[in-house]
Amino acid sequence: MNDDEKQVSNPDYTSFDEVYRVFLNMVDSYLLAQMDDEELSETLYEYLYKGLQMFSTYSVKDMFDIDTKNKRFNIKLNSFEIVTLAKAMNLAWITANKNSEELMKKAIGDRDYNAVQGYQYLDRLQTMESQLRREIKNDINEFEYADVDIYGDMA
Repeated sequence: MNDDEKQVSNPDYTSFDEVYRVFLNMVDSYLLAQMDDEELSETLYEYLYKGLQMFSTYSVKDMFDIDTKNKRFNIKLNSFEIVTLAKAMNLAWITANKNSEELMKKAIGDRDYNAVQGYQYLDRLQTMESQLRREIKNDINEFEYADVDIYGDMA
């Protein structure tokens, strides 16, 4: 068993790579595919940390209990938490792309931007961002309210 397999099957913690794999399956990015391993690792960590902000009020686990040196959480995340965190990383990725597109639109002007990029691209990114943000908040709320340890019989 290699080190990657040990990380995946360890019952005490979740490696960042477990979350990264789910995130990378959600996005289709030429830029991410072109990055070297070090740059990709840094970029994925940025998205991970930005995604963790969606869990700032999450009461089930301390999602910020991380070990950056060993690239892992010091807790074991369940599959719901991994998928939801990957969605939050996707939200960070969409937001970064949207901001980049808005800067490009300002730099080259509305008419030229629409001719080059298509007028609907920025609108689609904004819609995706709003929908994903709402979906993540709803998922987290539903999961928290279903936690018997927190809400007992009210769940």
